[in-house]
Amino acid sequence: MENKRELSEAEADEMGALWRKLVKLYHPDRFANDPKKLETYEKLTGAINHARDTGDLATLREIANDPDGFIFRKGWGNLDFRDDQQIAQLRRLWESLEMEIVRVLESTNRLRESAEYELAQLVEKQPGLLDTVAAKRIAALEAELAELKTKAERLATEIEELTGEPTTSIG
Repeated sequence: MENKRELSEAEADEMGALWRKLVKLYHPDRFANDPKKLETYEKLTGAINHARDTGDLATLREIANDPDGFIFRKGWGNLDFRDDQQIAQLRRLWESLEMEIVRVLESTNRLRESAEYELAQLVEKQPGLLDTVAAKRIAALEAELAELKTKAERLATEIEELTGEPTTSIG
């Protein structure tokens, strides 16, 4: 422990996360029934723990990136990690798919709560509804515009009578 390298906070966090991941993946108890693998995994776990104890983040990264290559370079044999790697890849894929499903469900729920979705559903059930609503709204706006023109003309007349000066026409 005297030779332990000082780590930054980020490096210490990374080291802790890597150590937990590696010890979990390559713990010798997982292979108690296979003496050859058990011995290799004990050596690997020892290397993982030693790297943590000495602050050797580079070794932990090396093991995490290529555990089979690390074991081979140490001369401890050659273990087949493909199943574990495939399981880890499938687990990551599963987790990312779960997150995507949640994201899509949340988006769908937000969409269903929107006025636009309600309008789209109504129009789908009654195809001419939007045209009917638009025509009624246009008619209401035209009636309001005509009423405003009438009021404007009446006010212009009142202004002309009060001031004695002609006003410009409203058009």
